[in-house]
Amino acid sequence: MSCSLLMKTLADLNLDAGYVASDSGNSFSLSSSSSRQSRSQVSSPPRGAWWQRAGSLSSRNGSWDTVVTAEDAGDLLTTCPYLPELEDYPWTDQELEGVLRKVAGAETYFTWDAVQRLSAYLRRAVVRIAREAQRLSELHKRCTRFEIQSAIRMVLSFGLADRCVSAAVEAVSLHCMSSGDAAQQQRRKSARCGLGLSVGRFFRWMVETGVSVRVHEYAAICLTACVESLAEEVGARALAAARQVGRAGSAESAQHTVGCGAEALDAAVNNDAELWGLLQNYEHLICGKNANGYSVNMQNIRCRGRPALVGADEEQHAQNDAQLASVSINTS
Repeated sequence: MSCSLLMKTLADLNLDAGYVASDSGNSFSLSSSSSRQSRSQVSSPPRGAWWQRAGSLSSRNGSWDTVVTAEDAGDLLTTCPYLPELEDYPWTDQELEGVLRKVAGAETYFTWDAVQRLSAYLRRAVVRIAREAQRLSELHKRCTRFEIQSAIRMVLSFGLADRCVSAAVEAVSLHCMSSGDAAQQQRRKSARCGLGLSVGRFFRWMVETGVSVRVHEYAAICLTACVESLAEEVGARALAAARQVGRAGSAESAQHTVGCGAEALDAAVNNDAELWGLLQNYEHLICGKNANGYSVNMQNIRCRGRPALVGADEEQHAQNDAQLASVSINTS
């Protein structure tokens, strides 16, 4: 028996019950697609050459960031490669519509165009998270809930990451509590986790796309809960913007149910600094700015784990935040 065959046999025997090994032959890469890059009509340089570009990009320390001038913003986006388009994604539009129906309630609704547009947005977000999880899983050749949660915190903003991680922990807890009940085990895994999207479809998608050599079921639960929580958050913000437009209208139109279409969803995403960069189809993650180039309010940004400050320390940190906000505005 050859050494490589022996190592593969030992690896198969050591697989945990919650893991499934992916078949590298049937998986496809999460890297940038060439068809999307050709659409920009420019040849994208290798990643190693990105960090050498300076001057017109207003880069700091030789790296790309979102501190660019309004004149150079268009040139920056045209040179960025595109994210790969997902033809097979781990949810259906009907399932996503059911998730949004819980957010909408009785007085509001989402049009079918808005559901399809949100589905396209979520595909970009799940590609970003899956690529980070794939990178974090490279060392130990396995993807667990810890890699998924770390990828969520790397890609999303502080507020969105906390909500998505909390939803993931809640889903895993519900799944663990229902494991000892024989009646609960007869139900679908999504129902046991309290989720509307299919956990099994996410698990199969992670295996087929080759996120890692071994994928744990808790990783699929966490990714499913993250995508569902993100869909609810985007839908809630779009509905809030649609309600404000309805209140600004006539009193007669305010009495009817408020509908959120694709245009209202696009407007809400474009005006939100936490969502716009995340949901764009550019490989470069644009953080802290909306579609108009305005920076996020620096007073709303707080590092996790910073203790409460009183007295002179609080005044000093307030001055630092004000200076940081002024610097961000001046460089925009």
